[in-house]
Amino acid sequence: MEQYIAQNFGLNAGIKPLKKEELVNLPLYLKANYSLSHGVLNGKQLIWANVLNNENSTPDQLKKQGHQLRQIFHASVVFVFNKLDSWQRKRLIEKQVAFAQPFKQLFIPELFMQLNDVAGNNNIAAPLVEKFTAPAQFAILYHLQVRSLEQKTFQEIAEFLHYSAMTITRLIKEMQNAQLLSVEGAKEKSIKFNLPKKELWQKALPLFISPVREICFTDQLPNDNYLKNAGDTALAAYSMLSESAQKTYAIGKDEFRSLKLDSSFKNLDRKNGNFKIEVWHYNPILLSQIKEVDKLSLYLSMQNDQDERIQRALQYLLNDMQW
Repeated sequence: MEQYIAQNFGLNAGIKPLKKEELVNLPLYLKANYSLSHGVLNGKQLIWANVLNNENSTPDQLKKQGHQLRQIFHASVVFVFNKLDSWQRKRLIEKQVAFAQPFKQLFIPELFMQLNDVAGNNNIAAPLVEKFTAPAQFAILYHLQVRSLEQKTFQEIAEFLHYSAMTITRLIKEMQNAQLLSVEGAKEKSIKFNLPKKELWQKALPLFISPVREICFTDQLPNDNYLKNAGDTALAAYSMLSESAQKTYAIGKDEFRSLKLDSSFKNLDRKNGNFKIEVWHYNPILLSQIKEVDKLSLYLSMQNDQDERIQRALQYLLNDMQW
């Protein structure tokens, strides 16, 4: 495994067998099923579980025992096989079970990594997807908070999201590559998400970007039909956080460009002004029916703020989500 990872990722996995004292609390049936080692991949602690008896290891059993191992060792688990048939690999991927077959295949959905040489693809290693584009992120947030896209056709999704058919095809491909959904149907295609909403959010979170494209300031607001309360102005409305004196608003980039052209903003400036304006990659109006931006986009826009008060309020925000 170390050689396989070094050759294809240029990383030192540092794989070492677990010591006897580390196995004290391990149930006997897990000791009998796996030879366990620990290591680090891309900064993530992993447990490598070498499967000793492949014949009795169903995907459902592996998923269950992987969860048990994770709880014991507080690390992600990757099952290692000496031999796997193509149908077995397919079932493991369908069940989102992380596995490796040295010099054949590596699949770790939690790290968004997939390496596959079984079809002769020259051992090219690549992440499933690095970061979502704004349309893909918008689609997921819309599904989570506004209207379910489950079993909706591509055409219906295009109408809901106000995107072209080509953009919808691309963003669905992104979500497929991130193992978030599958596409069903031949002529009239629809989508099916692989996870319930809360788990979908948790899995997609590392791939999300801040919705904020740029920040500017103005002395006078245009028609507020284009604006939503954002930043700490919105967070104060959602939590016990005290609102700052300067109000913050969000606007979609296309709407901002249009209002800027007709001079609806007064004294636009990059540093100073009465009001703070966040220009978003997508239109916040479409994700919220109240005067505040949607909760998940707000979280993404502020998650890197180091203020402890902000972080507590953001945690309250997520805990208050109705999934």
